[in-house]
Amino acid sequence: MVELAVMALETYDGPDETWVHQAAARLSEEELHRLAHWLNEAERNPDTFRWYASEPTDVSPETHRFAVEFSNALMDKGVPKPSGPR
Repeated sequence: MVELAVMALETYDGPDETWVHQAAARLSEEELHRLAHWLNEAERNPDTFRWYASEPTDVSPETHRFAVEFSNALMDKGVPKPSGPR
């Protein structure tokens, strides 16, 4: 699992690489499949990624938290769920 995370991080080498990696890991909430999505977003839409990764001043904290949770839920669609208790 750790090897996959490192490989995903190596796919992004744009501006502010360390900050983007840290922000993507935080936004992913320890879900590896989300990490790749957030890194792709950082490449495709850097301004949007920065909005998600920081605490924007133009919306309430609750609205921002909802936006992050909503995005993560979209990423979770179609991801197979493990059977049985964890």
